[in-house]
Amino acid sequence: METLHILVQVLVMLIFPFVAQRSKHWGQFGNFLSPVVLCYIFGMILSNFNLVQTPLTFRETCSQISIALALPLLLYSSDLSFVYRNLKVFMLSFVLAVLSAVVATGAISYLFFANFPFIHQAAGMLLAVYVGGTVNLFATGYGLEASADFIGLVNAADIVVGGSYLLILTSVGPKLVALVLRRKVSNEYTHVEEDEKAGTLSMGMIAACLLSSVLILAISVGTSFLVFGNMKNGTFLILCLTTLSIAASRLEIIKKLRGSFQVGEYLLLMFCVGLGLLADLEQLVGGGFQIVLLTIATILGTVGLHLILAKIFKVDDEAFLVTSTATIFGPPFIPQIAATIGNPKVILPGIAAALMGIMLANYLGISLGWFLAWLLN
Repeated sequence: METLHILVQVLVMLIFPFVAQRSKHWGQFGNFLSPVVLCYIFGMILSNFNLVQTPLTFRETCSQISIALALPLLLYSSDLSFVYRNLKVFMLSFVLAVLSAVVATGAISYLFFANFPFIHQAAGMLLAVYVGGTVNLFATGYGLEASADFIGLVNAADIVVGGSYLLILTSVGPKLVALVLRRKVSNEYTHVEEDEKAGTLSMGMIAACLLSSVLILAISVGTSFLVFGNMKNGTFLILCLTTLSIAASRLEIIKKLRGSFQVGEYLLLMFCVGLGLLADLEQLVGGGFQIVLLTIATILGTVGLHLILAKIFKVDDEAFLVTSTATIFGPPFIPQIAATIGNPKVILPGIAAALMGIMLANYLGISLGWFLAWLLN
């Protein structure tokens, strides 16, 4: 029976992105919900209604493999001159995002949740995840001596609340942000080239794209094993994938791969289905209400303050969206927002910002946690 469920999940992840890509033909409904959002929601429905009952480890593995294969193909469109020209605004927006997370998390936790048990641990973990990523949440939780159950509860709240923000970010978010911030309109913001979009890709070209991505992933995994003896260091693996993909994009054989972005985008949608399958709403049933409230207040405060500061310092809308995604969600989610705004060139600076966030997050999360513990006792 388990084999049947595994087969169903694999087929769903392979087929549903094709359906989601046709959503643009669904009228106003299709314009509102992007393929990214549709895939995420579909995965959540399958998971929470027990329509797919595969082991959690298998779901995680499928998600990790799909995004790891997608990343090189999406990064083949990297433009280092674009990064250089826009480095200042991306760095500024990243600093403002980190500052917003620190101020909002600390203030909200101290002013409104001071009587909540273990608030210093919850605040530290939320700050860590909203500057870095999920791995930082767990590392900071252990650093603040939180129990495994409490760490799991905060992580579950982040998945639900963060997932809701992701849905907004990849649907109506760009339009709402554009009402507040200066829109980035320039000839350098070219979308995928016409020859990438035109025509149906041959199976041979798809296979060639996938083979190039598999080779880069294999080299990255091998390097990780050589350095650490395993492949558990996600930050190092992302760094290897990014570096090798950028280097490969300069090779003539890679430049001749027509449709690499299309194949990468399809793998990204597969990742979104897998991500939805990981969202377990039952974890928050009983005892999780206050954590959810804290998480909602924290993410609203962080994003709201970041938006205000971005307006004051004249950050454009795309730099805001990319750095907000980088800090709150981490490297794997940058391609999603790039696909939503239609600009693959933001992937590289977005990943760079996300990696910086991961490096800072543990220090900031643990520092805030112990500071609040001292302040409240």
